[in-house]
Amino acid sequence: MRTHPATRRRRVLKRYSAEDRQRLISEQGQSGLTKKAFCEQRGINLGTFYGWRAAKRAIIRRPAFAEVQVVGCAQAAVEVLLPNGARVGIRHQGKREDLIALVRGVAGC
Repeated sequence: MRTHPATRRRRVLKRYSAEDRQRLISEQGQSGLTKKAFCEQRGINLGTFYGWRAAKRAIIRRPAFAEVQVVGCAQAAVEVLLPNGARVGIRHQGKREDLIALVRGVAGC
């Protein structure tokens, strides 16, 4: 059965601010509802909601870099081989904190 064009409801697109998106993501996490149920309850497209979450994760996981000075070409005492083939090394001079910082920085902790 086809509905008459005059009786169809047009979907109204709503724009959400960054603060609204963040608030809704937090509310969903605290609601105990599945993402699908939460979105149905709020009238949010599920794909749109997943897009918001992906964008948030991309911002959180942005890599950070620090400026370093290279002095000489001495071989590093500790070297970490990254999955992409890059090598990161540090000359260890008895500072345990430096090694811990290197490992955590590479691991993203």
